Amino acid sequence: MAVPKRPLTVVRRAAVAASAQGGASQAPTRQPPSVLDAIDLTIIRILQNDGRAAFTAIAKQLGISEGAVRNRVGQLIESKVLRIIGVADPMALGYDAYAMLGLKLASGHDPQKAAHYFRDRDEVTYVIFVAGRYDLLIEVICETHDQLALFLREHCYSRKDLASVESMVGLAMYKNMLKWGQP
Repeated sequence: MAVPKRPLTVVRRAAVAASAQGGASQAPTRQPPSVLDAIDLTIIRILQNDGRAAFTAIAKQLGISEGAVRNRVGQLIESKVLRIIGVADPMALGYDAYAMLGLKLASGHDPQKAAHYFRDRDEVTYVIFVAGRYDLLIEVICETHDQLALFLREHCYSRKDLASVESMVGLAMYKNMLKWGQP
């Protein structure tokens, strides 16, 4: 499958520039590179399906050189558009307690501070600042329900900056897709 070639233009993120100048730590500003062509999007899709796909196989599929694939993947990684990681299924590893927590902050408390607190907990796999019923949504995965209960007691119910905690304990998982923004 031959795809027209266009170069990837890399842009620096505002958060990176601010931190280099000693600016305040805030949520990263996500700005996509100004140019992602069909080749880049296809490479991303292939690597989302198999992060270990060989550059030679990708190159053959796209009708371009292995070096071109290697350069493009390098640019995608450097620009923070792409990360290639290994992801284990926690349920397959014996982690049986899964919950999404909806957190409402007490009046006058900073959601960024609370988000940073939960981001640094080992049991937390996902933290997002949201608008709506909750201020933060976090995903927590523990080996046992007793450990999940302990996490709630120690890290949620005892915090003065949280007005309420709604625990949505998972009973069965039917889909856990790690292909966000799949082209």
